[in-house]
Amino acid sequence: VRGKTFRFEMQRDLVSFPLSPAVRVKLVSAGFQTAEELLEVKPSELSKEVGISKAEALETLQIIRRECLTNKPRYAGTSESRKKCTALELLEQEHTQGFIITFCSALDDILGGGVPLMKTTEICGAPGVGKTQL
Repeated sequence: VRGKTFRFEMQRDLVSFPLSPAVRVKLVSAGFQTAEELLEVKPSELSKEVGISKAEALETLQIIRRECLTNKPRYAGTSESRKKCTALELLEQEHTQGFIITFCSALDDILGGGVPLMKTTEICGAPGVGKTQL
């Protein structure tokens, strides 16, 4: 089973790896599409072929190899690992997040304890109602 997982990861499109957009574009422009195509490439070769620094080439290869070997899903544009989880786990995680209190108990009650962390909260209203002060 592990061998099949590894083979699948090697067929993964390069655009799905957490690489910088500039490096991703250069890899695709140079004709690279999957992780498998970079398996035997050396950093110096990749640097010349793609037109990136040797440090960027080394970092790119390390990211791709780490992603394929550890089989941890990641999201493009970020280096932070995120595991797959259920909706229940997300809900439980949401309940453990804190709030920024507004020191207005009525507003905090309306917001369910304050302005929630790790979320986007839009404050809207007519001119002059205090949105900026919030």
